[in-house]
Amino acid sequence: MVIDELLGLLPRPARLTEQGTTDQWGAVTSKLGGPLPTDYMQFIDHYGSGTINSFLTVLNPFSANPHVNLLDQMFIQLSALRELRTSYPENFPFPLFFEPGGLLPWAISDDGDLFCWSTVGASGLWEVVTVPRSDSPEHFKMGMAQFLARGLAGQVKSSALPPHFASAAGSFEPHAA
Repeated sequence: MVIDELLGLLPRPARLTEQGTTDQWGAVTSKLGGPLPTDYMQFIDHYGSGTINSFLTVLNPFSANPHVNLLDQMFIQLSALRELRTSYPENFPFPLFFEPGGLLPWAISDDGDLFCWSTVGASGLWEVVTVPRSDSPEHFKMGMAQFLARGLAGQVKSSALPPHFASAAGSFEPHAA
């Protein structure tokens, strides 16, 4: 499975909330115009909605909470990124979703950092771009699950991940359904 490395570092919650059915995933694919990365869909299927190490929340298209719903937050976060790109074009050279290869947000942090995919190529090849609240964007040549696993293991250095995110035993706190 694509997320095996992450499953070894981040125990699954005893109580899952807000996973999607095959039909619901199909509806999300239709709304976005294509599939999301397999590792992301596996993450939602194995973890549901919740927060990793009391810091990072992976947006979930099936969440009833609009503050963590991928489809709701996508437009809100893209609007904020559009303002950033307009104000600081030299520091923010990325296109935005629905532009070809545009950034698509997939997670937010408690500090206001944004975690995105660079949608270049097939969805299984999308790489991570972090947009730290107080630093320049960072591009990582790895997918979401690998980024999370290596971040938990302390192998990814990013302005968007504080030192306390890396931990010998990751924790996932499910959100109330």
